[in-house]
Amino acid sequence: MVSVLAVFEEQRLKEESPATFADEPFAERRETELPLHFDRPTRLPRRHLRKKFRKLTSANRDKPLQREARFELTPPPRGAEPEFCSRSEAICAELLRRFVPAFELRKGLTFQVAIGSDGRGNTYSVDFLVDGVLLEYHPVRFYRNKKGFGDFRDSEEYRSYTRAIHALKGESRRFFHDAMEMRLKENYFKRRRALLDQHPLFRRMELVVATSPEDLYSLVIKRFGQNYPSSVDAFKRLFDEINRSLP
Repeated sequence: MVSVLAVFEEQRLKEESPATFADEPFAERRETELPLHFDRPTRLPRRHLRKKFRKLTSANRDKPLQREARFELTPPPRGAEPEFCSRSEAICAELLRRFVPAFELRKGLTFQVAIGSDGRGNTYSVDFLVDGVLLEYHPVRFYRNKKGFGDFRDSEEYRSYTRAIHALKGESRRFFHDAMEMRLKENYFKRRRALLDQHPLFRRMELVVATSPEDLYSLVIKRFGQNYPSSVDAFKRLFDEINRSLP
């Protein structure tokens, strides 16, 4: 009799006590009891779930937001006055317009033609393009300025030249100056040629570097021009007249 009462008492206690994890299925336990740090997420309002898109006007809906970079030659209008980098460049432009048939200054096409750039965003350009030949007018620079040491490679080469030229006199000094001038001409030509050789369009084009009015007359004007002065002396006088007429 005692054992029967004990069994009923045990059954009553089980019915009144909360269900243990061993007695109920896993899915039911998961729905009824969760740790505090696993509370059900709060349902966010619909406005927080909407994606925000950039509004475009009807005229721009079919256009991409980021356009591809394009590299085009865009010369200024024909009526625009060209801007020259130096007086010598302006003189050469006037002489080419006078004596070379059908030559017209078009920036980016026949004048200040871009051939490359450095890592700092500076653009390298050639002065003129005359009948398929690239022309640079570049007198040799022996002087020092804010931009550097002329056409010398560095300050050490510049100082070596100045020490030597001041130590020499007479014929020896003229000979040394002429030899250094030829060396600087050749170095400048090689630097410009190296830039052109990297360009897919200009690497096959001829490059002419004129360092004086005499070079311009013999290498360019006599080759491409018509009705030009009959002698280099007359051409030099015309060169000087145009120089004096510039503002």
